[in-house]
Amino acid sequence: MMFKKSSSYFVIIFCFISIQLLAFQDQTAIDPKVLKEFEDARKILDVDDYEHYQKGSKIINQLEKRLIEEKNFDQLLYLYLEISYYHITKFDYTTSKKVLNKAEKVLNEHSNNCIRGEYYEHLAVFYNSQGNEELDEKYTLLAEQFLKKYAPKVKQVDMYYNLTLLYLKKEDWKKTLENGKKYLEINRETGGDLDQPEVNLLIAESYYNLLDFDNALKYLQIAKNSNIFQNHDEDFLLKSRYYFVLGKLYEKQGKYKQAAENLKIASDFFKKRLVYRIVKMNNSLNQKRELQIKNIEFQSIIKENKLKSENEKYKNYLLIIFSVAILTLVVLLYFQYRNAKFKNSINNLLNEKNEMLRKVNSDLESALNIKKKLLDTISHELRTPIYTLNGLLHLMEEDKSNYEKNIEQLQASVQNLYSLSGNIIEINVIDSLENDYVPKRDIIKLEELVNKILTTVKKSRGNNNTASLKYDIGIPKKLVFDESKLYQVLVSLVDNAFKFSKDGSVVVELNEVSRDDKNIEIQFLIKDTGIGIDDEIKEKIYDLFFQGSEKINYEYGGSGLGLTLVKKTLELFNKSISIDSEPNKGTTISFSLDFEIYSENLDDKKVIKEIKDPSKVKILLVEDNKTNQLITKKIILKKGYCCEVANDGLEACKKVDENDYDLILMDIMMPIMDGFEASDYISKKKPYIPIIALTAISEDINKELFSASRIKKVLSKPVDVEELYETILNTITA
Repeated sequence: MMFKKSSSYFVIIFCFISIQLLAFQDQTAIDPKVLKEFEDARKILDVDDYEHYQKGSKIINQLEKRLIEEKNFDQLLYLYLEISYYHITKFDYTTSKKVLNKAEKVLNEHSNNCIRGEYYEHLAVFYNSQGNEELDEKYTLLAEQFLKKYAPKVKQVDMYYNLTLLYLKKEDWKKTLENGKKYLEINRETGGDLDQPEVNLLIAESYYNLLDFDNALKYLQIAKNSNIFQNHDEDFLLKSRYYFVLGKLYEKQGKYKQAAENLKIASDFFKKRLVYRIVKMNNSLNQKRELQIKNIEFQSIIKENKLKSENEKYKNYLLIIFSVAILTLVVLLYFQYRNAKFKNSINNLLNEKNEMLRKVNSDLESALNIKKKLLDTISHELRTPIYTLNGLLHLMEEDKSNYEKNIEQLQASVQNLYSLSGNIIEINVIDSLENDYVPKRDIIKLEELVNKILTTVKKSRGNNNTASLKYDIGIPKKLVFDESKLYQVLVSLVDNAFKFSKDGSVVVELNEVSRDDKNIEIQFLIKDTGIGIDDEIKEKIYDLFFQGSEKINYEYGGSGLGLTLVKKTLELFNKSISIDSEPNKGTTISFSLDFEIYSENLDDKKVIKEIKDPSKVKILLVEDNKTNQLITKKIILKKGYCCEVANDGLEACKKVDENDYDLILMDIMMPIMDGFEASDYISKKKPYIPIIALTAISEDINKELFSASRIKKVLSKPVDVEELYETILNTITA
């Protein structure tokens, strides 16, 4: 009976303790339901647009309001701490501090000492993220006071880790050792991960600085045997620290050879760590300098220890022959020579690094010179046509009698501006493509294309030159090639021929070189009777902004971009350009390209499409620039189409929600919501509405974004009106 009675008391006491522990645990942990609601809201906030931000904020506000109404202040405090930490990860320190202030107010009204300790921990993290070491230390120590006294052990683990790092920075090795060992003890008791090589290394370093070398070696061995150390080869910082402490330990013990070996390993890992960081931070010059300095420091330590090791070798000999003055002098002179040689090697290493720095500075200076040349050239080439435009507009306002002639000159000036901007953008596009270029497969009529270029350039340049085309009749009528790249090359070369010739002739000749069943190689010759090119500058004319001489630049103008662009474009097709020229007699430029022969099958024939009544075609123009809105809308209305305007992507999405459209013309760079986001939304909402991009950004550089947004075609600004009409017609009848 006594045994049964005692057993009953034991069960009652055990249940009471369990209930108290559960109650204590509930008071010191965030409710999983609350945490899940917050995590759901955080995922919505991470979408990173205005609507999702509002939706996520609303969920958090409702959760906060509910906890206040339920007077569940402990869970409310945990929610505030989660929200604050989220904003720290987003670098939004202002919002994070506001939330921490709310938590402080609740804590003052509804005290909970355990949560107060965690609140101080969050404050320490907040100030640490901003580099405020003084406040970081203050709140870390405050967190220690409360968590040691009021929190369960599981919540003290991070506290001891933070204290270990704090005292490590202060070089208080006793407290670093004490808190590091306490961290391992609590972590083990609470069922944490026992593989803690970093903390074991900090303990080993503490023992080393406290001159307890046996324990230092013991904890170094524990760190080395850890799973992380053995199996995570990329943890360079951990291994560098291990071998550095081991090397310094051997050095203290007078084992200079082992010290040198381990310090060299530490140096290797440290260099790997630095190289890894340099790559990750985009080859920053500051990181390179840090790598060089650290490498020199490690090499210096290694060589010093090697020298000490050499000194040890000769120590016994010096003791034996100490009495012999002459031999002693010889040995001393020998060591002096070794020291001088060592210092000389260090000086040579420093000179090498200084030479590398001088080379980097030289490269930077060259880049600055190119930037200055770009600004000077572009400024001149922009101001000239802009002055022409301004003057002609003034004359047209005063005198309308030469309206058609003025219009032609206006068009020529606009074309000059468009060509200049196109060349600048195209060079940037080609440089960014590198090996990722995939040619477009346009169906082109080569003879018509070349004739069009000759006619256009002759009209814009004049100079009283004759123009002719010699076309090999064996070349097929239709070919497959990247039309925009071919057009860019031919326009640049033909324009140069007309520009540098006066009262002469320009001849473009196309000849078949070779062919098979599917492909044909064609040679292009552009001949002129202009000023020619001196032999000494033939290799320089491909350089950016190079124009031969100031006299040529003054007389003929130009940006110096054309031949650079031609050379880079041909290199995309693994082709080169050849120049045969004689001063004052003319120039012949030649190159060849490989075309695919177009084969028209019965399946390829176009099906007759039904052409809609223009008045029944609804087009939505999405454009934030008011002037562009007015011009583009008038162009659309001129063909009889209906046109509505949206000022940004968000407004376009709302209009599509409420209406249907036959076609959307979408600008890309817009405020509130850009064209990519809007196109993605519309394509998912109403995938049957075709979207055409009308933008100034490059399609080649951003092709993945255009494809992901399901944009059907890209028209570049300033858009060709006839191309716009053709695109609209083909799209609405497809």
